[in-house]
Formats: sequence, C-alpha cells, structure tokens
Amino acid sequence: MSRMSFQNGLSRRTFLKGLGLAVGASALPGYGVFGQADFVNIGAVVPLTGQLASFGSRFQVAAQIAVTEVNVAGGVPGVGLLRLEVRDSGTNPDQGVAAAEELVNVVGVQSLFGAAASGVTIPITSVTVPNQVLQISPSATSPAITTLDDNDFVFRTALSDESQGLVLANLAFSGKGYRKVAIISRNDAYGAGLSDVFKSAFEEFGGEVTSVSLYDPNTQDFSAEIAEATAGNPDAISLITFDEGEALISQMVQQGVTNFDLLVDGNKNQDLIDRIVASTGPELLEGKVGTGPSPAPTVGGATFDALYREQLPEDPFIFTPHSYDAIALLALSMAAAGEDNGVAMRDQLRNVANPGGDFFTVGELGAAMAAAAGGQDINYEGAAGSQDFDAAGDPEGPQGLWTIEGGKIKDTGLGACGRDANGTLTCTVTPL
Repeated sequence: MSRMSFQNGLSRRTFLKGLGLAVGASALPGYGVFGQADFVNIGAVVPLTGQLASFGSRFQVAAQIAVTEVNVAGGVPGVGLLRLEVRDSGTNPDQGVAAAEELVNVVGVQSLFGAAASGVTIPITSVTVPNQVLQISPSATSPAITTLDDNDFVFRTALSDESQGLVLANLAFSGKGYRKVAIISRNDAYGAGLSDVFKSAFEEFGGEVTSVSLYDPNTQDFSAEIAEATAGNPDAISLITFDEGEALISQMVQQGVTNFDLLVDGNKNQDLIDRIVASTGPELLEGKVGTGPSPAPTVGGATFDALYREQLPEDPFIFTPHSYDAIALLALSMAAAGEDNGVAMRDQLRNVANPGGDFFTVGELGAAMAAAAGGQDINYEGAAGSQDFDAAGDPEGPQGLWTIEGGKIKDTGLGACGRDANGTLTCTVTPL
C-alpha cells in the first residue's frame, strides 16, 4: 500500500485532541475518555522512580500516543479499546517483579510493556513466561535476553548490547584513536553484558582494556573503582551507568580525573547531562562520545517525532520511539489474533512485524489493525525502524552514535558491525 500520514481519514487535529484527552485522563477512574466501554488492559512496568526515573515517564507518554491512536481508530477490531495499566518498577528488580505479579495475577493482563532496565526485565520474565504473557521491552538491551529460556514470550524493540558493544569498541579504537581504555560499569545484567562485549571487541581491534571495575548499582562511593580505572593510565575511561553516573563523574572530577569518555545508552539522558553541566560547566563534557540504539530516519519516525513534541517540549527521548513501537506491535498482534490472549498474540507477532506483507507505519495503526484482523499479511515498520524480529525476539538495525556539544546531546551517525568472509570484525559508520 502507499505511505500516508494518517489512516481512515483520521486528521492530525482529531488525533492530537484524542491524545491530549487520553493522556490527561489516564489516571482517572473508569478512564472515560472514549465512553463507558470495557477496556483491554495492557500492563506496563516502567521506572517512575529510581535511577531511570527520567526514562519511565517519557516511555509512558510515547506508549500512550500509540494507545490513543488505536482507540481513536475505534480500538482493536473485535477486541476493544486499549488501556495502559502502569506500575512503577522503581528501577528495582524486586519492585518490578511485584508490579508484574499484580498486573498478571490481579489485573489479568495478557501482554506487558516493559521493563526498562535489563536487570528488571529479566526477573519479570519469571512472572510473564510461566503465565504465558507476551512481554515486550522498549529498552532492555542485555545480551542475556537473547538466550533466555522464555518459550518465545519475550521480545524487545531495542537492539541488543551485543551490537552496541561492537560499535562502541570501533568508536573507541577507530573513531577516537584510543589504544588503552578502562571500564567502570554497573554490576548488573545490562552493565556486565555490555562491558564484556565492549572489552572483547576492543581487544580484537588491537586495543588493551586495562581494567573492568563493576560496582554495586546502589553504591554511593566510587573511590575504589576510580582508583582501579586510573591505575593502568588508560587513554580513556568508559562509563556504563544510569543516573548514578552523575555522582561517579562528580567524584572523578574531584580527584582530577577527566578522561572519562565512551558513554552509552544509559547515559544518553539530557536531564543527566544538564545536571553535570550545572555543577562542572559545559567544557568538561565537550566532545565526549557515546552509543545507543537510535532510529534510522524513516517516514514513521518523523511522524512520531511530531506527535511526541506535541506532548512534551523536547525532542524524542532515547527509547521513546521504541516504546511507541512496542505498543503498536501488541495492538497489531492482538488484531491478527482476534483476541487478547498471550499465546495467540505471540504466535502472530512476527506475522505483523516481519517482511512479506503490506507496509504500515506510525499514524496508520487503524488501517493496519483492520488489515491484520482480516487475515492480511502486514509489515509494520515503526518509529524506531523496521522492527523485524529474529528467532530470539530481537530486532535488527544500526546503533546510534552521539556526542556532546555545548552541553547538549547531538546525534552524529549510525554504526553497524559484522564479520566478513574471513571472520574479521568490520564496522561501518554513516554520518547523520
């Protein structure tokens, strides 16, 4: 089919009016924006507090854009209108599991959006997988998720850190010319997984990793990690952190250590950068670089960007396009299944996402759901990219490259790595 801005005659004004009402009323009893209809609940476990608190509220806004688009189009054909049942993970595995248990066992959701951190997402699968609940995370990137024994119930719309680690290593070795680096990282599924891939790839390129310092995510004193990282006199120290990176950087600067660089998706947070700039000035961060899943420019991405900016006075936050896509795919799999059922939705998910069917994107969910409900093979390509799932439930695509200029995060390119016929690791970078 041809690409179009909005489906079924749905005007931008009508869509935004519905979105504003839905977001404003999502916490009201009965969620009566679209009348007193029964709703199909999609569970959401996101970090509204804790070390990723600045992520969760934005994920919720992005997810709600997709929910509202579905509801303005009349809901999922033959199933009903959608409602996002949100619970706070606290960026804490125990709280995340408790939230998932409530959503699955009390609310009765058949699908779950989240969690954000890999260290919360993986424990939550102990609830979703045995209960046959389809789970899609927009931002859990640990390589360990690829090999989960999950009976194909766990998917993600963000790339694995298997690819991020390779691109980060290439950025360090070829982009910045570093030959010796140290790593300071969270000791959780996310940090340990990403640091392992980065270390192996950097050494394969010919560099030396002088140390890997893994810290307890709840620590407040980084003196031991800083001492270990600086002992080997590295060219740069890579930081794999969440918001605790602010305290880590502050303590490094107090000790005169300023050669930190090679940041990652957990650091790609303008709120975090603003706080660091306020305490240290912008010069300290100038030219620092990082990686993280970043959407390739697409028609759907441009539409999402405009809708997101209508809700928040900022450019789309990292993983917010992936959040929209996660909800869109849940709705489309529900339409194809003809019911709100985790097993049936799981079995339809690749049918609505992978190549072979008619193209649909952001702003076309009404038409896409109708086609899927009618048995038509569709190919959803969303705000974050193609969203073609492999056998492990992982998508494919490039990693984003970014830098800090004048205290602001700036996307600079897209990187991808692979092995040639001789097994040699090679990478390409496409400037934005």
